[in-house]
Amino acid sequence: MIEYIIAGIVLLLATTLQGISGFGSGLVAVPILALWFPLTTLTPSLSVINIFVAAIIYWKNREAARPSQWKWLIISGVLASLVAGSLLLNINEQWLKIALGLVILLVAALLASGRQLPTAEHTAGYISIGTGSGILNGLMTLGGPPIVLFLANARLPKQQFRATLSLFFLAIAVANVVNFSRQGIYQTEHLHLVATLLPAAIVGAAIGQRLQHHFSESRFRQLTIALMLLSGMIVILQSI
Repeated sequence: MIEYIIAGIVLLLATTLQGISGFGSGLVAVPILALWFPLTTLTPSLSVINIFVAAIIYWKNREAARPSQWKWLIISGVLASLVAGSLLLNINEQWLKIALGLVILLVAALLASGRQLPTAEHTAGYISIGTGSGILNGLMTLGGPPIVLFLANARLPKQQFRATLSLFFLAIAVANVVNFSRQGIYQTEHLHLVATLLPAAIVGAAIGQRLQHHFSESRFRQLTIALMLLSGMIVILQSI
């Protein structure tokens, strides 16, 4: 029982961060929750929760969304996530966790460096970024790093950045839930975890939405990088 209480607190904080920035809940929550729950339980359960969180954030920023501009990004992300989700039960979880930790540390290092990366603002670039995010999302509900780096590098206005991320995450989450349901993955433990964590996730997203206007972007960036580094180290140490 105590692990569910801790998980609820972790997800509340993680979705508050996502409500502020438009991303980050997976980077913060997944490595910590993986201490108590296997990824084969976490990924399907968090996919359900992500539908609600992404929908809340997207609805609040919907006027800045440009779905037609990002159609190839979204389509490729959904297709890659479906393929990766189909492989979830056949992948060694220890190696998956190590990969998760390395991805988080790499992204944190890139964000901390402040380097301007080459843009990929063309169809092939959208497909490659969407595919990378989709694979990570289907396996670990961690689709943020590639697309966050891409959109940050493209220097989108803040509201459009949040709207685009939320639309992408919403589309992928819906696809994942349909895919996992089709495979018959959802069992009692998944539904129990969803029922326990969903209220905390919704409250966190709502709090983050209210805080976003009063939160310094530079401070949030520093906090996000610190949390990413800590999460990456935790999950790698857990897997050794």
